[in-house]
Amino acid sequence: MNFSELGLNPSIVKALAEEGYEKPTAVQNQAIPAALAGGDLLVSSQTGSGKTAAFMLPSLERLAHPPKSTGTGPRVLVLTPTRELAQQVKTAAETYSKHLRRVRTVCVVGGTAYPQQLRSLKAPFEVLVATPGRLLDLATSGRIDFSRLEVLVLDEADRMLDMGFIGDVDRIAAEARWRKQTMLFSATLEGAGLRKFAEDLLKDPAELF
Repeated sequence: MNFSELGLNPSIVKALAEEGYEKPTAVQNQAIPAALAGGDLLVSSQTGSGKTAAFMLPSLERLAHPPKSTGTGPRVLVLTPTRELAQQVKTAAETYSKHLRRVRTVCVVGGTAYPQQLRSLKAPFEVLVATPGRLLDLATSGRIDFSRLEVLVLDEADRMLDMGFIGDVDRIAAEARWRKQTMLFSATLEGAGLRKFAEDLLKDPAELF
């Protein structure tokens, strides 16, 4: 199976081909069709398995179509535990969406000056990649509008739990309560804390291992 057979927009498939992507990895083969079906996902996937494309490609597929509601905030929100990972996800999103019209990605993370990030939020954008603490600061001060959010992705949820971010994530999820889809990716799904968190956050998710 190739990427065009997964139901992705030709503009996304073109970008993948230009980057040398030939065939989907195992997690992409499972996650992309499941995500395109519109339900929540609970996915166990190790670093290096291709998980970023597994959640970003179907999320970008939504952006090939007009938004279903008005607003100025993101349609796709990706939470990551570290700023390094956030930057990697931002780069991937920009690479995969380069042939889509009017898709702009913004990254907000701790350790970066607020004025610079506030400027990046003023122009229209569709994808927001963020670390939980900084995003919560911006959200509670009214700097981000979640009214048109369609997809929430938690990348490396197990690390966010270990780093004490789950309370922040819970509050962000409450702000983004009108979202249509949630995807949780974790290297492991073991542990009562992570399972409980997933049960509270996800609705009848497809579990992929």
